[in-house]
Amino acid sequence: MSRDLIQKLKQLKHGSAKPRAEWLKSNREILLSQIRNTTVDLGVKQSTYHINNIWTGLAIFFPKPLVYNVMRPMAVLLIVTMVATSGWITTVDAAYNTLPGDWLYSAKRVAEKTQVTVASVVGAKTTETKLHSEFAKRRASEAKQIVKGTDPKKNEKVTQVVNDLKQEIKNVNANLEEIKSDGVSASVIKDVKQDAEQIKNVLQEVKTDLLAAVATSSTDSMANDAMAKQVSEAKDMVKDASVKAVEVMVAKHLEGDTSVSVAELKQEISTTLATMATESDATKLTIDATQAVVDAAKVEAKEATKAPAVNTSTKELSDKISAMADTTKEAVVKSDEAKVVTDQKITEGQDLLAKGEFSGAVDKIKEATVAASAVEKINDEAMAKVQTVLPVASVVKEVAPILATASTTPIQVIVSTSTATATPKVQVQVIVTTTVNKK
Repeated sequence: MSRDLIQKLKQLKHGSAKPRAEWLKSNREILLSQIRNTTVDLGVKQSTYHINNIWTGLAIFFPKPLVYNVMRPMAVLLIVTMVATSGWITTVDAAYNTLPGDWLYSAKRVAEKTQVTVASVVGAKTTETKLHSEFAKRRASEAKQIVKGTDPKKNEKVTQVVNDLKQEIKNVNANLEEIKSDGVSASVIKDVKQDAEQIKNVLQEVKTDLLAAVATSSTDSMANDAMAKQVSEAKDMVKDASVKAVEVMVAKHLEGDTSVSVAELKQEISTTLATMATESDATKLTIDATQAVVDAAKVEAKEATKAPAVNTSTKELSDKISAMADTTKEAVVKSDEAKVVTDQKITEGQDLLAKGEFSGAVDKIKEATVAASAVEKINDEAMAKVQTVLPVASVVKEVAPILATASTTPIQVIVSTSTATATPKVQVQVIVTTTVNKK
């Protein structure tokens, strides 16, 4: 029977029997559906298996509760944070050049405070100090931009920025004191000192612009004068930070720190002393130029009073200029006395440096800094007083180089007056030439 069945099957195979088309269609759809479902299920199982393998693998090396209760949630939080902060980073980058009052300025300041907080929490005192130094540079740059601008809230914003700058410098000084006894590389302190020098130069520009604005803006002259004093105070703090940085470098060297070589340390101290000497000469030259301009204006104003029909305003102006000439002369005498002390301390510091007495040289730098600040204060006060009568701040910039190359070069100041109806103050225009006044 089995042989008969086999024989019939063979006949069926080689015969003309064919399945119905309807049957083929329905079974093909069922088969394809099963294949699709199997493919999706396999994909899901494969993906799930891959992810679970990560945690399963970690559980081999770490306790299972640690992997699933701590490590996995932290990984998820990290991913979420990275995604969430991607927009924040873009915002902070866009806010980098903003100024107080700008929409994104607050984001800029928050980002800075966050950086400092993180550095403080992890105990990175070096990074924290460098951050404060960098942020102080930013505040100085912001003050410069605001002063040169026309913002109606200029006074308020400059005050805010300068106060913030002072706080950053206070933080730098405090951290330098702590770093002095820590195992921090002296090369880091060197970078901080370089930042301090840059800040000091920018603040000098800001102060000069504010003093020049005292005469050009009668309404805000007192406010500009007050801001100039604040900037001067900030500049003194920056000077102290610069000296402090040198002091810390010397202390590190004496403790055996080799990150800054002896030659580099000598160069740093020498450069500091040379810079102080240059700044002292520049300050002295400024007050001398101020006196030269005021004295020349005094001559010109007196000549104007000799006219047949001289008015009251011209006479009053001449008297004011004469009073300013006396004030400037007195300031020059005081400035000369203070400069003698400054130069003496600088020379003594250079002598000690030549002998390799680094600590003694730093002490002389400190003493010279105090004397130099006194000279600068005398100069600023005299300039502020003169500016209320004559707009000499911008003119002095032209006269100072002339006096530097040839102190005997005659200077003629042409003073033209015009009485403003809105204010009793007489407006004065000063023009400087090198032509001898032969009147």
